[in-house]
Amino acid sequence: MTTTINTNPGSFVALQNLTSVQHQLEATQKRVSTGYTVADAFDNGAVFGVAQLVRSDIAGNTAATAELGNFSGALQTANAGATAVSNTLSDIRTVLTHLSSQGLTATQYSQYVQQYNTLTASVNSSVNGSSYNGTNLLSTTQSFQVLADGSGNTIAVSGTSAALIGVNGTGDSAYSALASIQTELTTWNAAVAAGTTNVASAAASVQQFLTPSTATSGYAGTFDRIQNSTSTVLNYIGALNSRVTQQLDFNVSIRNALSTGLGALVDADLAQESAKLTALQVKQQLSTQALSIANQSPNILTTLFR
Repeated sequence: MTTTINTNPGSFVALQNLTSVQHQLEATQKRVSTGYTVADAFDNGAVFGVAQLVRSDIAGNTAATAELGNFSGALQTANAGATAVSNTLSDIRTVLTHLSSQGLTATQYSQYVQQYNTLTASVNSSVNGSSYNGTNLLSTTQSFQVLADGSGNTIAVSGTSAALIGVNGTGDSAYSALASIQTELTTWNAAVAAGTTNVASAAASVQQFLTPSTATSGYAGTFDRIQNSTSTVLNYIGALNSRVTQQLDFNVSIRNALSTGLGALVDADLAQESAKLTALQVKQQLSTQALSIANQSPNILTTLFR
């Protein structure tokens, strides 16, 4: 090999090797610092493009799950309100049973009527107070859609007050029936107090409220319809909650699957990259030394002129 001070082939080779090692070292350091084998389009445009689509699916899934979680809060609130109504109806039935007794005095009758009025007010408070973030499933007849997943699928929701305020094919309803009973009791109470109607007569009328719903006379079956309406609401809320819970579980499974697939595409094996980083750092040192030695080769020529 010709020895010259104008051209140093050894340094060219050493520099090329050092440059190659530095490129590999930079790529490995990027993987270690980001945790990705493909952090951007410069690493691998095709893989990065697919990864971005998967990330978009995950984002949509996460947003839909958040919306479902918010609606789940509305369901929990509605369930609490409907349960309170159901419990209060049990107390109302107790009062009506007392009012159907013909052995009451006028004073006792009046006290039970007042108790009934207080309990019906409690029912209204339970319904009107069952609001979560502006949504009250117990006081709306409107139907709407709740976002179910990132693909835009929805869950249909029907207003439950259709059951509380007028279903069962009777034209009657929980609220209106409670109000009608309340009106009648107040009227009878005033009549009893005025002496135009006796307690026994008023009690006999109250008994009609508690007769089976199959009866057809007067107010017969009214209270049965009230309780049936409330049971319908509770059943609907429970079924809807099961649907939402299943969808939430499904969304989590899908998100986990998407995240696993995304990881397989772009995640770096940090244990492997760490070992590779150490090896490349050693190679960088050796390449630097080799270049230094190659650059010193022309200095040998100076000894020939001594």
